[in-house]
Amino acid sequence: MHTTCELVFIGELVISSRQFAAALRQLPIPQGRQLNFLDFHEKARARALTATMLRKEVGYRSYRAINLLYGKLAKQVGDKLVDEKLVVPHKGLALLCEFFKPGEITNEHWVLVMRPEFAEGLKQAKWI
Repeated sequence: MHTTCELVFIGELVISSRQFAAALRQLPIPQGRQLNFLDFHEKARARALTATMLRKEVGYRSYRAINLLYGKLAKQVGDKLVDEKLVVPHKGLALLCEFFKPGEITNEHWVLVMRPEFAEGLKQAKWI
């Protein structure tokens, strides 16, 4: 886990909260439940929740909606960071979250931990 809100290391990549914010500012702010689950995830203890917990909070029928929307957002943010030559293509959701597989930390489901740099970038971009 990271303790700083300034830089995220993904392999050899380093992405700051300011760079996340700059990428987010180039995208339309999502509405409704997508924005709600991002806000809920950021405010969760240690920013750690399962997709099932997120989907229940915002009223989706399945965790798959969270996976789909988070994945699309990761691609959009990743594309902006690729344009700035900050990341290589196809980093996926690992760009925005860290993961713990079932059983790794006494969890039944995958746990998504929103990266602190992404969380701070959401705030700086005024998404949440």
